Formats: sequence, structure tokens, C-alpha cells
Amino acid sequence: MNSTQWLTRRLFVIFFLMSAMPAQSMTVKDYLWKNRVIITFSSDEQHPERLSIKEQIDLHRCGFRDRDLVHIDLIQGSAEFEEMSQEFLVSGEGFQLLLLGKDGGVKKRTSTVSLEEVFSLIDTMPMRRREMRDSKC
Repeated sequence: MNSTQWLTRRLFVIFFLMSAMPAQSMTVKDYLWKNRVIITFSSDEQHPERLSIKEQIDLHRCGFRDRDLVHIDLIQGSAEFEEMSQEFLVSGEGFQLLLLGKDGGVKKRTSTVSLEEVFSLIDTMPMRRREMRDSKC
């Protein structure tokens, strides 16, 4: 076996072992006072509203970052989904989006998706108004 094959096999084994380990998930508390959080609860990975919000986030990446947003994407059946749906009183049916402020409070709860509406709501918040003076977008 030459050195390239040996290295390729080693990298494959490392990649396999890393993918088999559970990722350490962050909790909402980890984002307090640093980020606003969009949590999406979806009944399945192909739910149209889930796909729509992911696409909108990709299209408006600068505005998303400028508003200090992070997205927690939860799919029904995962331990995180079960835990957080109980914490935020979300049913397991369909799709639900929550917007949490930097203080951790629920600012919006909806079953429809419009990142533009989320941005508009955030832009009315006093903390955001102060941040807008330093906007990079």
C-alpha cells in the first residue's frame, strides 16, 4: 500500500469515527444576550415550510448575521425536538417557528414562514435599534 492509499484510509476511518459520535448540541441558554434564535420544529425533513425558511436564510445571510440570528432546526423524533417542544409547548404536528429575543423570551410563534416578517419584528425592538447604528449590511 502506498502512502496516498494509507492516508486516504486513515482519513476515512477518522471521518467515520467523528460522524458516529454525537454532536454536542447547544442549548438556548448558550445564546442568551449574544444572539436572537429562530427555532423551527418540523414533522419531517421535507416539510415545505422548513425548506422555505432554510432557503430564505441562505438568500439573506447578511441580514441574518447582522441581526445576530442563529437557527436551531429540529426534526420530530430527535431527542432535542422532544425536549425543546416540551420546553416551549410546541405540538409535534406540522411546522412551528419560534423567534427568541436575546433575553430568551418568545417574541413570535407562527406556523408560516416569512424571514422578512421576522426581520421587521426584530427591527422594531429597542436593542436592535441601537445595533442598527453599527450595521454592516
